[in-house]
Amino acid sequence: MICVCEEIDPPRYGLSGKAAIIEDKQTVLKNFGLRDGNWLRLWNIDSRLLTMFYQSLDSRYDWFIVVYDYEKFCIDREVKEAIIWHEVGHITYPVGRNCISLENEINCDHMAVKSGQKEGLKKVLDLTLDMARSLNNELLIKLTNERKERINAY
Repeated sequence: MICVCEEIDPPRYGLSGKAAIIEDKQTVLKNFGLRDGNWLRLWNIDSRLLTMFYQSLDSRYDWFIVVYDYEKFCIDREVKEAIIWHEVGHITYPVGRNCISLENEINCDHMAVKSGQKEGLKKVLDLTLDMARSLNNELLIKLTNERKERINAY
């Protein structure tokens, strides 16, 4: 059974169908390669960054944004809105599992910026850069810096 935390207002986000935010800690951890939530603290990972966007198999919804911790996801409205707008962007600019598409990520970032979420997106990218440094992930550092440069130029 799916536990819906919040339905997303289709007209507000320019959606042609229904979308919802759901919390699923185990699915998020598994998809990000983590065994349990303790790794989040150890590696300085802000759980709000661990979001996924899926086309729904549930007949009531067309898409889901899956978050690790819904309560924490909601603590900063700017961050939350920037993430939602970015994730909704993946309807138009999909990125497959285990794939990297910097251009599609930037296109999704631009959707968030166009919707008025530039400051929230800057916060998200700062958190992402902090996480990338903590993980010593040079590729993520490079990609995040490129995304930051591109939204600052936008």
